Amino acid sequence: MMKRSLRRESGFSLVELAVAMVIIGVIGIFVWRWVVSTREPMQRPAMMRQLSEAQSAVEGFVLRNARLPCAAAGTNGSESCGDAAAVRLPWRTLGLSSEFGRLHYGVNRGGGWDLAEIPNLLVRPADGVSPDLYIDFTGMPELPDYPSTLETAVTASASVVAAAGRATAAIVAAKGRRLDPLTGNPAPPNGLDWCRVLRRFAANPTAAGVLAAGNVANSVPVAFVLAHPGENGAFDGNNAVGAGGSWQFDFPGRPQDNNFDDLALAVGPADLAARIGCAARLSEMQAVAQGAYAAYDNARVMQEYWKLRVFDIETSESAVQGAKTGVALAAMGLALATASGVLSIASAANTEGVTAFIVVMAAANVGLSIAETVLAAQELVEAEAALVVSKQKQAAADTYAVQLYDTFTSTLNHAVSLDTKGLNP
Repeated sequence: MMKRSLRRESGFSLVELAVAMVIIGVIGIFVWRWVVSTREPMQRPAMMRQLSEAQSAVEGFVLRNARLPCAAAGTNGSESCGDAAAVRLPWRTLGLSSEFGRLHYGVNRGGGWDLAEIPNLLVRPADGVSPDLYIDFTGMPELPDYPSTLETAVTASASVVAAAGRATAAIVAAKGRRLDPLTGNPAPPNGLDWCRVLRRFAANPTAAGVLAAGNVANSVPVAFVLAHPGENGAFDGNNAVGAGGSWQFDFPGRPQDNNFDDLALAVGPADLAARIGCAARLSEMQAVAQGAYAAYDNARVMQEYWKLRVFDIETSESAVQGAKTGVALAAMGLALATASGVLSIASAANTEGVTAFIVVMAAANVGLSIAETVLAAQELVEAEAALVVSKQKQAAADTYAVQLYDTFTSTLNHAVSLDTKGLNP
């Protein structure tokens, strides 16, 4: 009789399988609860990061175009400036990916940038800057006009002529700076003029029609606002278009609950001006331009002083000519006095003899003529010395003029470079 060996077959029994399934189920419950509990903290930073990236893109658009971008009418991401009801972020215009198409975007609109009470931050202002560099620097630079009647020719030094040429070139560059030197087309806007519009908005934030975030009872004026629909993908509260009357954006940081999970980011006019560097750039531009104006005023005063120097040289040369004439007349008078004295003595000797009176009178006339000749010669020396001093003052004025012209040229060129640079880094 053959013996059958008993072997335990491999595999799980039903009991073991049931125990394993229970353990897996318990672990799954714990994992599910952990995922649910950590799901929102993992997504909220991503939403805020997306809002921050969108904010940076909007501000970068301002630096390039000197205005805020218009909202998009749909999810295609392109600006729709003619649609006042557009509320989507123009992600394509801003160079972002299509995932930013879910964001809502609002921007302050107004009548324009010139005379309207409410500035329109979507409109690029006319080119210019405060203070204005388009002004005509009339009467500068000039060179002194020395009359051709002067005995010795006097002209402006070569250094003055060169400095005046540099100043002229700077003025020409300031007038034509808004044209591209290569293409002749208008140069890209610099954003400084838009900063002035933004500052005007910040000074009058309660004007009717200004975009605000909040609700009918409480709101804050903003330059632009961004809203994320949150985890549920739908805008809640005032962020829903048409909710709450004319309000379309809630306060950033509104507490979230079962009925509201949106996230928002709003930027006020003063904050936006600080973020893009308006105050610092406008202050620097103002200081440098005022320096150019001061240099211009000093140069104009110096040019008037030049006219005095020309008059001084003319007067000195006239004095020299008069002194030379005086010396010639005095010498002629001395000769005549001497001849008259000799004749008087000879005449007296041919009559009844020489008298003391005639001799004294002849000697007095000769002495007086000698004194007049000496004084005339002294006046000539003094007049010639005064002419030398006048010409030295003219040379010093030329040196001073070079300094003033070069100071004006330097400050004006600096102002032009700042205006060209604008808000660009």
